[in-house]
Amino acid sequence: MDPMPTSLSLLDRLKVAGPKADDWHRLQGIYLPLIRRWLARVPGLGDEVADLSQDVLMVVIRELPRFERRREGSFRAWLRQVAVNRVRVHRRRQRRIPAVGLDPADGFLAQLESPDGDLAREWDRDHDRHVFERLLAIVQPDFQPTTWEAFRRFALEGASAAGVGEELGLSENAVLQSKSRILKRLRTEAGDLLK
Repeated sequence: MDPMPTSLSLLDRLKVAGPKADDWHRLQGIYLPLIRRWLARVPGLGDEVADLSQDVLMVVIRELPRFERRREGSFRAWLRQVAVNRVRVHRRRQRRIPAVGLDPADGFLAQLESPDGDLAREWDRDHDRHVFERLLAIVQPDFQPTTWEAFRRFALEGASAAGVGEELGLSENAVLQSKSRILKRLRTEAGDLLK
């Protein structure tokens, strides 16, 4: 039988976690690659991306206990704003900000910051896809291989429940239950990350 997860989402657990909690490593594992990928797109950052990514993550860790979801997408929008702000602070400290309008990073950051901008929408899509894939990897060990395979084939690949059940030696209902249980676990773990 698959274990029952805790009812608290990752963000909820982190809001009350101590500084050495394993969930901080989980947050880092989920978000550091995404942050690095996006900061690597900022013109002029070059080899500073790794350090600046850690700086963004440190701000997230410090400020997360005060984060409050106000609307759908609040966390990803908040994270995007933290990243933009840290890049701007970094560039000011490095005295690399030329006259307004002449810095290629300025236009990129303005587009990324604007909730209605194409880059912000791209961030949102990339964030959700990236986090979903990471969460799948996190919860997969909590399920039996047959349960996971039924979920993957039916829910992710779109095969019919009857066909998946026949191939795996399961009833159609067992395939449907696999999907339901894993999606429930994903929703619990994701909490506000994907809302």
